[in-house]
Amino acid sequence: MQQAPTRKNHDGRRSFPVLSSIMIAVFALAALLSLRGNEPPAPLGHDAPANGFSALRARDALARILGDGSPHPTGSAANAAVRDRIVAEFAALGLAAQVQRRFVCGTSTCATVENIVVRLPGASPERSVLLSAHYDSVAAGPGAGDDGAGVAALVEVARALKAGPLLPRDVWLLVNDGEEVDLLGAEAFVREPEFADIASVVNVEARGTTGASLLIETQPGNVAVIAGVGRALARPAGTSLDYEIYKTLPNDTDFTVYRREGRSGVSFALAQGAARYHTPLDNLANLDPGSLQHHGDNLLAMARELATAQADLKRPHDAVFFNVFGGTLASWPVTWNLALLLLGLVAWTFLVVRLVRMKQVRALPLLGAGLAAMLLVAMPAGLGWAMHALLGALGATPAPWTAQEPSLIATFALLAVATMGLLARPMSRWFGMSTVALASLLPFALIAIAAVLAMPGASHAGLLPLIAGALAGHAWPRRPVLWTGLAAVVAAMLWFPYVVYSYAAIGHPGLPVAALLMGLALLPLLPALAGLGRGAPVLGGAALLGTLAFATLAVVHPAFDANVPRPVNLVYAGSGSDARVFVNPFTALPSAFLPAAGFAATAGKMLPWSPMERHAGRKGPALAPPTIEIVRDSVSAGRRHLQLRLRSTRGATEAGLRLPGHVDMASVRIDGQPLMPARHEPSAPAPFRGISMIGLPAGGMLIEFEAGADAAIELYAVDSSPGIPASLADVVRARDRIAVPIHNGDTSLAWTRLALPPAP
Repeated sequence: MQQAPTRKNHDGRRSFPVLSSIMIAVFALAALLSLRGNEPPAPLGHDAPANGFSALRARDALARILGDGSPHPTGSAANAAVRDRIVAEFAALGLAAQVQRRFVCGTSTCATVENIVVRLPGASPERSVLLSAHYDSVAAGPGAGDDGAGVAALVEVARALKAGPLLPRDVWLLVNDGEEVDLLGAEAFVREPEFADIASVVNVEARGTTGASLLIETQPGNVAVIAGVGRALARPAGTSLDYEIYKTLPNDTDFTVYRREGRSGVSFALAQGAARYHTPLDNLANLDPGSLQHHGDNLLAMARELATAQADLKRPHDAVFFNVFGGTLASWPVTWNLALLLLGLVAWTFLVVRLVRMKQVRALPLLGAGLAAMLLVAMPAGLGWAMHALLGALGATPAPWTAQEPSLIATFALLAVATMGLLARPMSRWFGMSTVALASLLPFALIAIAAVLAMPGASHAGLLPLIAGALAGHAWPRRPVLWTGLAAVVAAMLWFPYVVYSYAAIGHPGLPVAALLMGLALLPLLPALAGLGRGAPVLGGAALLGTLAFATLAVVHPAFDANVPRPVNLVYAGSGSDARVFVNPFTALPSAFLPAAGFAATAGKMLPWSPMERHAGRKGPALAPPTIEIVRDSVSAGRRHLQLRLRSTRGATEAGLRLPGHVDMASVRIDGQPLMPARHEPSAPAPFRGISMIGLPAGGMLIEFEAGADAAIELYAVDSSPGIPASLADVVRARDRIAVPIHNGDTSLAWTRLALPPAP
């Protein structure tokens, strides 16, 4: 057989264009296959096995549950109707659902919630499994994804479990109320006697309408749980890096409450299609049946896995875990991290020594190449930051998520490809190919060290490319294109999903991060790129042209369309006759909208207790303010004890106080109930802190709190109701032509101020 043609590089070693091309192709294939971990399976139809999960059966149930698709926040008549339809779905399966009506307080909000509880008997009631989802929605949308998909999955899973064999342990189904308002349904259930028998939990959530059902949360000491996930799930999605990132965010789900109470388990969430989250577009038409299938598959498999667990799932240590091309969950205990780190560092160090002795590498050029590699990793991040600023200045990123998502992701990914393609050949000429190969592993070594010490669940992202490259280097020391290419393939498998989905996770601020991660994954591919000879700058130049082309598309393409709407709320706020409409945008507004809809060109203060500024519109009908009655005002042991009764004179559905920051929040009682401690420390002290009640009774709410006796107290009583006055319908129509409401939607707020001097 004739050998493929080769050529010599500047230092006498041979480079192999064919091998380089193969490694680049394998890298690209690994990158594409890595995305399978974030893709849901195909939905199963009505003919799926009786003991299996069918997305179409679940979707039919969800259509019945949602009814006309109206939003159904806690305390609303629409929510009560959804509750009754869920109970009817369980009844149709021959399951008796109990409705637990409880008044409960979270960290700042109280409400009467109505949880739906169903028990599927197993062989033993001990160490039962809880399957949890919430049925309330926000006021702006029908909640088909958040969390109608979870509710429908629970109904279909109940049917499948009932059709299968008896499980060793009871399975409880909780369809809870009030998740959107301070996790109140979960807070209520953990106080029920049934919760004492619960050992593990599977929670399902959504922050979008499509994508994989990602494992986003477990509990400390999760090594046994993750082993169960690996056994049970056919398509595991999510990594311990995701979980580490999640732990740093001020985000909570119902699972946060269960974990706080010492339960083990997992929480899954849909996370793509975030632009439709908490808007009218979170509807049944936009819910991906494949995502619903993945939710249900995960829920059913984990219910069976946890119900057969033989021992306590809590362990002293966490697991490092990640999926391999969406098909297998690989994991190891974090206690292995130090040994793996030593393996990687020792293998890399001895490879340096070996290549120096083989005269393929010299010490001084290696030091220079290491510094150059670190700078080369930083370049895509710096260029990405500059590109992000430029696109922002050109108006291409007016909201976290816009309709140019494919163009934006391609822009920043190709920016990194262009950087590496254009600099690969000069790097190889300056330092030598083997030197560049060794230096390309240095950033992974530093990432591995940092992760093992500070974020153990992220350690695989640095450890595996380092170990793969170093060990392969010992196997083929004279083939830097091969051994460093293998490190790049591993990096592509681990890092490329974050390149593509960082935008879906955090919006356009994640784009420079995508460029950084793409550059990092490409770094070990430098020898292969250099091995292309003149093909490397051609590839880099083509990527640069692609960067500019996709950036141009992002600028000229409309930022919003029917699938990615502009989020804007209207707020009617004031006290008495001094009430007017304000526009509350979550994105930049078209320049013509403000004057056309009668709003001021400049923003001003909207609420007296808040620094936020909004564009004010015209006045409307008077808003009768709430009333405050001082029931008790006394001093004891240097502390001032106040008891106030707040009533809404206009029949508002929600009311509360804005208390000054010096008030002791631990002393607050609402109708006798204390608030839960804050789940997260505030980033900065606030001048006012809000407490509220949803479902305000006609007699009002009784609020008690303590403060220092020598301090004056200024507070505001506030009530709110959904929507704005009908006389402002033209403003609503103007908004609806360009935008949709989001989160709590359009709201009317009325307030009154109470100022109390220091206690005598």
